Amino acid sequence: MIRVGLIDGPLPEASPDLAVQARFSEADGFPAAGNHASAMADTIRAQAGEVHFVNAVVFPGRLATSAGTVCAALDWLAENPPEIVLCSFGMARPSVELTGKTQTLLQAGCLIVASAPARGEPVYPAAIEGVISVQGDARCLPGELSRLDLPQATYGACPAATCNPDIRGASVAAAQMAGLLARHWRGTADDTLTALETAIRYHGRERRTG
Repeated sequence: MIRVGLIDGPLPEASPDLAVQARFSEADGFPAAGNHASAMADTIRAQAGEVHFVNAVVFPGRLATSAGTVCAALDWLAENPPEIVLCSFGMARPSVELTGKTQTLLQAGCLIVASAPARGEPVYPAAIEGVISVQGDARCLPGELSRLDLPQATYGACPAATCNPDIRGASVAAAQMAGLLARHWRGTADDTLTALETAIRYHGRERRTG
């Protein structure tokens, strides 16, 4: 069974595909983080089928966290690296520590997917070398990708969450990618990325006309 590290809010403890969960932030009573994590998990399941989630909780309830908290989550995942790690968030400032923790997981053979903005400056960890950076692309249906090769994002994917139309954007696109990677998993990161090419439908950025 493919394991997906979900660095996000908390999944319900009763979820049958939740393998293990660890909290790196104290709950603040707001529901946004749990709703977000569930939307990411539903979107991944829709593409991948059966997976096991390794849930590192970095959002307390509000959708806010710190580089230090994310680094603690990456350290925890590195103890038993999952095949795929989803970082459905982006931080404006680079961090030597965040880069180092990310590289440790990449060197262990993980595929790390992170959301990236459609416009503006690159964010982290999406901009870290080796991380699969994904932004929303309205051309893409679920199961489809675009190859963008932009400064801030290599891929585009469907920005609509499965089962939750209120949650959209780059975080959902990254979850779509994580699900497709799990579906196409071939035993190694390189072989999986090669197999993923069959999902690429568009090349180049989305161009809109008035």
